This record gives sequence, structure tokens and C-alpha cells, in this order.
Amino acid sequence: MNTFEEFAIMTIQFIILILGLTLLWSGAELLIRYSSRLARGLGVSPVIIGLTVVSFGTSLPEFVVSLMAALQDTKGISVGNIIGSNIANICLILGVGALLTKLTVRKAWVYKEVPFMIGSTILFLVFAKTNYTIVRWEGIILLGLLAVFIGYLSKTSIHQIQNFTQSGILTDKISNSKKILYLILSILGIVILIIGSKLTVSSGSEIASQFGVSDVIIGLTLIAVGTSLPELATTVVGAFQNETDIVVGNVIGSNIFNLLFIGGTVTTISPLDISPDLFSLEFVFLLGSALLIWPIMRFEWNVKKAEGIFLILLYVLFIYLVVF
Repeated sequence: MNTFEEFAIMTIQFIILILGLTLLWSGAELLIRYSSRLARGLGVSPVIIGLTVVSFGTSLPEFVVSLMAALQDTKGISVGNIIGSNIANICLILGVGALLTKLTVRKAWVYKEVPFMIGSTILFLVFAKTNYTIVRWEGIILLGLLAVFIGYLSKTSIHQIQNFTQSGILTDKISNSKKILYLILSILGIVILIIGSKLTVSSGSEIASQFGVSDVIIGLTLIAVGTSLPELATTVVGAFQNETDIVVGNVIGSNIFNLLFIGGTVTTISPLDISPDLFSLEFVFLLGSALLIWPIMRFEWNVKKAEGIFLILLYVLFIYLVVF
């Protein structure tokens, strides 16, 4: 391959990368704008939408990558993707959100959702440590816990809708046709996010390969960060639109979905072998970041810029230790 062909390929990949990033921001804009409108129209708080619709939608790239990796018998990618994405969600994505705007924290998150995320992380770690394999029955338990979490959110949502309806303080009284339109546009935002994520990861990987970066480093960085790009895009757009409930709810919900939905589904299909080496660094950061977020949120009930910078630096340290 001559120099001109290499330049042409690189140029095409950069164009695809720009297109992927454009789709990410566009999808995030649609998802945030119309899911929050739908939430207000239904009488459900934006945090519930962030913990469910937005979290599930932005976790789909991780799910697709992990599932395909498991089916193609490259299960190390599945494990690395779950661990890396959760660390990126807390340290990088929540850090970026706090850097852009002060993230107000609801007490219910600190006393309910965050402890549930921490408990899910500990359980996943215990399953992984036992014989260094997560087997089918453990995957079924993870999926069972996900059902409990969704049941809790459903009950909370119904309670909120009833309260809003009875008190007559439904913020946005909209027609059923508009509710359907907002739902369709929210789903369209998720689809665009996934397409943008796929284009961004594939082009980024190709560009990295052209520069001679090893497959291991690409997998540990681009795949984990790349599949978390929808969460990052959603966080940035949400921060600028002052939808901080969706921002924080998305991070917490995505981590729970990654562990219980993705981990549970993949291991139910086929047992997942865990490398003992992961317990010296990756699992330490996974558990440490999950535990760290509780006191950060509890202190003054918000995540400020200084704490955001600290989380980002922590993520930089993690990447440095993984790569070097």
C-alpha cells in the first residue's frame, strides 16, 4: 500500500469519526430533550427516566459489544468492557458532568440507588472471584436482581404519577399523540446514539491501528470508552440543558444495567472466565470508584467542579496504570 492510499484511508476514517461524533451529539440531544418532556408529561420525574429509558438506551452499545464478544468466544472483551465502562461512567463521565455544572444529588439516590449499585458491584466481584468464573446460575441471579430493580423503579414511577394526578400539579399537560411523538423521538435518539457510537469506535480503532497502537491497548481504552460515548454525550448535553437529574440517574442506572443486564445475559448464555490478573488493578478500581461516589454525593448533596476534576484525574491514573 503506497503513501497516497494510506493517506486516503486515514482521511476516510477521520471523516467517519467526525460523522460518528456528530451522530452522538444529535442522538443525545434528541434523547435528553424528548425523554425529559415525556417524563414531565407523564408525571414521572426525569431521574426515573434517566435510571430507565436513558440508562438502558445508552448501555446498548456495551451490551452489543459484550454479547458479540461472548458469542465469538472472545470473552475477555466482555469482562473488560463491563469493568472499563463502569469505571469510565463514574470517573470520566460523572467527572465531566460535574466539571460543566454542579450536579445536584437527591437523597433517595444516596440511600437507595447508589447502595444498590455498590451491592451489585460487590456481588459481581464475588461471583468473578469464585473459581475465577461467573457461571449460568450466577448470571440468572444477576438478571433476577435487575428484575427487582426495575420493579422498584416501576413502583416508584406509578406512585409519582398517582401523586401528580391527584394533586393536579402535572407540569406539562400534553395530548396522547404528543406523548407518542416524544417516545418515538426518544427511541430515535437512542438509535442514533448507537449508530454514532459504532462509527466512532470502529473509525477510532482503525486510526489507532494505523498509528501502530497494539490491539490490547485499543481494547482497554477505545472499546471501554467508545461504548461509553453515548453516556458521555448524554451527560454533556444534559449538563448544558440543566437536566442534572438525567445526568446522574444515567450514570447510576447504566452501571447497574452493565453489571446485571449485560453481565447476567452474557453469563447466562455461556459461563464467563475471569483472568486473576484483573483483581490486581481493574476490579480494585471498579469497586473503589463505586464506593467513592457515595461520600462524594453525600457531602453537601452535590458533585462540584473540584470533585469532578478529582474523578477525571483518577480515570487518567487508571488508564495510565492499565497501559503502562
